Amino acid sequence: MNLVVHLRKAAINKFGYEWATRQVWKCGIKANLVKRVIGIYKGQIVCVVEGCRAELTTPINNPLHSDEKQGRYVFVGGIFWEPNSIIAPGFPDFMFMHLRSHSHRFKYLTDDELFLNLA
Repeated sequence: MNLVVHLRKAAINKFGYEWATRQVWKCGIKANLVKRVIGIYKGQIVCVVEGCRAELTTPINNPLHSDEKQGRYVFVGGIFWEPNSIIAPGFPDFMFMHLRSHSHRFKYLTDDELFLNLA
């Protein structure tokens, strides 16, 4: 299962691509099915976290944890891919592609749904 999250410029500038993608999503129990988190900005895939798992956010697993943000998830582990990783082996083929029919909410997609929505 993939989780597609929409990144805001302010979050990218404040936390960087990795923590803007990984942290503090209020996504419920379905988060435990997620194996890949995909960060998109203006409809384009800009970062991917492969092989991660969801945990409720705590000061131990999230250096940016805030006590006001209880019941939210952080995605830990896995390999993080960002634009600067373009020459690394294993770089995702779908990086920098656009995602059709996206809204401004996060969305769960199976691999088939993800590849059907790539443009």
